[in-house]
Amino acid sequence: MLKKIFVIVVLFAVSCNTPKESEDVYSITSIQQEKDGKTLFLKDANGAEYTTVISIPNGNYVEVEVGDRVKLEINEVLEDMKPILIISRSVEVLD
Repeated sequence: MLKKIFVIVVLFAVSCNTPKESEDVYSITSIQQEKDGKTLFLKDANGAEYTTVISIPNGNYVEVEVGDRVKLEINEVLEDMKPILIISRSVEVLD
């Protein structure tokens, strides 16, 4: 019994510390053309600024325009970058 409780506690602790994939909505404020894609400059609902790169090689390329709202499936967030860089798995245009 005690062993089962220990296993449950360990599994719960590991699942809490595992990074979760998330999806968030952002507005595109600017677009910069790059060699193999585009850098999107984004703002969230709170006004925080971010960037993400979309490209065919990354598998997340979609046609976008300034002012579009996009939903990102996020792999990783690099908070030490200015503005914060979001590594996105996919980008969905909402507008």
